[in-house]
Amino acid sequence: MKKNISLILILAASISGLLWSCSKTTPLVNIAVSSNPTGSAFIKIVHFSPAFRLATSNSDSLNIFLNGSKLNGSFLTFGSLFPSTTNLYAAIPAGAATIKLSTAGVLTPDSIAVVSLSKTVEAGKYYSLIITDSILNSSSSKQIFTQDNFVLSDTNTFTMRFVHAILNDSAGKNVDIYSTRRAGNMFSNISPGTVTDFNAQPYNFITDTIIVRRTGSNFELARFTTAANPLARQRAYTLIYKGTPSVTTAPKGRALATFANQ
Repeated sequence: MKKNISLILILAASISGLLWSCSKTTPLVNIAVSSNPTGSAFIKIVHFSPAFRLATSNSDSLNIFLNGSKLNGSFLTFGSLFPSTTNLYAAIPAGAATIKLSTAGVLTPDSIAVVSLSKTVEAGKYYSLIITDSILNSSSSKQIFTQDNFVLSDTNTFTMRFVHAILNDSAGKNVDIYSTRRAGNMFSNISPGTVTDFNAQPYNFITDTIIVRRTGSNFELARFTTAANPLARQRAYTLIYKGTPSVTTAPKGRALATFANQ
């Protein structure tokens, strides 16, 4: 059995190398959900920068390059993520990593570099780059680049963290995240740019409505219902407050969204 598994892994690696050698712009195919290839780190990239064009003077339809090799297939646009919702993370080599965001030119997909980020990633660790309007800031916490420290939760819970990704809201910046099911706050007094830890949340089949409020008040900014966006037990999620603070309509108005980490 072990010999068969080794043979399969060798063949998969050979096929992957052959596919990559065919074209410089072919997306990487080594995608991971929970597997841990030796020497690999794992990354997720999410585009939640409503004013990307204004901040960078470039199109907000992006290509992603890692150490000179193209990662994505189709463009990454506002509200989209790489990899897909099925494959939660992309496996990348551990160590020094240069992540370049580019807009496509006429002849090549990486001819107009927007920003280049130098990071160090560790084998077996998971990371998210959440692109905000502060992507050009030199601080990882403003960009937002973070390690995803989720753990397997109990059968009656799921874990969730909160990201406050509206960095340019001038009126009452801090927010509370209120759960109608619990009749209390899940997260309190969260400032812009903050990424909380993953916390265990009770799971049941009662539909919940989650509301963003100005800290210490009932003033509602956005809401999210689990009826339309069901959450599952023993999973890990990111809840993100994102968009343009002065706008309430799609696609870039202020809103709550989730994506899965586990």
